[in-house]
Amino acid sequence: SGTLGHGEVWDANQPMLMSLLALSGAHATDLGVWPDDRAVVRDRLAAAARDHDVILTSGGASRGEEDHIAACLDAIGRRHFWQIEVKPGRPMMLGQVGDTVAIGLPGNPVAVLVCYLLYVHPLLRRLAGAPWIEPRRYTLPAAFDFTGRKRGRREFWRGILVDTPAGLAVDKFARDGSGLITGLRAADGLIDIPEDAGDIARGAPVSFLPFTEFGFPPRTR
Repeated sequence: SGTLGHGEVWDANQPMLMSLLALSGAHATDLGVWPDDRAVVRDRLAAAARDHDVILTSGGASRGEEDHIAACLDAIGRRHFWQIEVKPGRPMMLGQVGDTVAIGLPGNPVAVLVCYLLYVHPLLRRLAGAPWIEPRRYTLPAAFDFTGRKRGRREFWRGILVDTPAGLAVDKFARDGSGLITGLRAADGLIDIPEDAGDIARGAPVSFLPFTEFGFPPRTR
């Protein structure tokens, strides 16, 4: 209808995931938006497992009252892990229903993209029998300062390549919210910040993972 009702949000994840799945060589079925009803989620997970090799969900993976993916996966299958020390992307889970792999992604679009590229893409490639070659990371100087970073969690920031008098560098998208899809459109890749890194000073070397390593076309400027 072009307008949102009370409590509704635009579904940015469906078109993004369908495009990413095609890029990975997978044939995907869109099973639609499921209601916040544990019985319905359980039944639809079980039905999807009967005729799919992989189930990929987004949202419903955290600890809210209406987040049912983990409980339903426990009820009809096995949950191998839930929650990872990665930002964005902490609520991600992996399990199986019978022989079907079940992957629960977070709901925020930036977290969905990060988790898909780092974990789902290589998993699908390996399940399809393709070799997995680790994406190349490039060491570039930071074109930004960042202070007050809390250590202990690996972070992936949206990075934008910039030309400087000293050569190519990478800037950080100004805002960190994992619901801001504008940052994905602006970015050329991800800045990989390890767990033990603290403040980042302008000019310091950082690890940059280009989206082109996953088959994305270069961003037009």
